Amino acid sequence: MEDWTYNELFETIQEVYQEFLSQNRGHSHAIARLADDFNNLGKIEDIIVDVAIGEILITYNKVFIGYVEGITKRLNMFKEADVTNELTDEELADLTMRLEKVLDGLSKAEIDYNPYSE
Repeated sequence: MEDWTYNELFETIQEVYQEFLSQNRGHSHAIARLADDFNNLGKIEDIIVDVAIGEILITYNKVFIGYVEGITKRLNMFKEADVTNELTDEELADLTMRLEKVLDGLSKAEIDYNPYSE
């Protein structure tokens, strides 16, 4: 992770999400902006971004099918060996726990097929 620390990236995503919400354009807009603004940062960073966005999404009543499918697919490809030299043991344990929580939450989420609904 070249430009971010582990915790800094999670915190920044939450802060930026709150900033987008403060623009009164809705949750869908805020998530779409996050996905766009934090796209292709690096292999490990992209996993963290998906987990962070997933943590936000699982708090919603409904989750757009595109997010469920995309995040689930990418997080299911996660291999601990991909990050062993990049994260501390504590960060890896935290990431694994958070990732599993997101995957579980998304698997139980009520699916929304309308990308524009709130």
